[in-house]
Amino acid sequence: MSALVVESESFRYSVHYSARRRSVALQIKQGQLTVRAPLGYGLADVKTLVEQKQLWILKHLQQSAAQLKPDWLTLQQVPLLGTMLTLELRRAVKSSVDLCNDSLVVTVSCRTQANGYNNRVRALLQQWYKTQAVNWFTERVGYWQNRMQLKAADLVIGNWRTKWGYCKNTAQLGFNWRLLMAPAWVADYVVVHELAHLKHLNHSARFWQLVAEHYPQAEQAKIWLRQHQYQLEL
Repeated sequence: MSALVVESESFRYSVHYSARRRSVALQIKQGQLTVRAPLGYGLADVKTLVEQKQLWILKHLQQSAAQLKPDWLTLQQVPLLGTMLTLELRRAVKSSVDLCNDSLVVTVSCRTQANGYNNRVRALLQQWYKTQAVNWFTERVGYWQNRMQLKAADLVIGNWRTKWGYCKNTAQLGFNWRLLMAPAWVADYVVVHELAHLKHLNHSARFWQLVAEHYPQAEQAKIWLRQHQYQLEL
């Protein structure tokens, strides 16, 4: 049996060939896609099949990854740009989230019912991350656009399941707030990636050359996101 690894824009998958197989099968386990095919089945045909099944694959990859997702509330900690913050939960008259040294204090209003407590904590955390993301990405876009001699327009912070960022032909950039749960050097890669689209609104060889020129760790960052994306959830 032979195997090879294929990179797509949304995920990485392995292709296993076997003389004993008579048909192609897509298998998803522990957040990873494996394509099992008979010998002689062309790699181009594998890629076409994966592309045709992409929506199904993404749905089941997310479901598989959800089973591995850390329960940050139970762990009593949350990640922020490569550091781990201790999570402290409190009750008071008014809900709030406050960063105190290395602790993130989430205060939930006493009016919140017990059966909605965890959902309220997650909602407060998500809003806090979004606020931090606005500030962090504004600063990093300013830094990198000066380095790359490019100019972005407005910036949007989004809540998406299947993408980390985008660049429109209007020069608007968008970034997923979940990137703040990743290390800073990984989130920085996404900034460089989207800024590079201001010059090449595609994924051509010139685009990747521009990304690599300004961010040599790009490949490592892509791999990190694929391997750890299931952790970037609340």
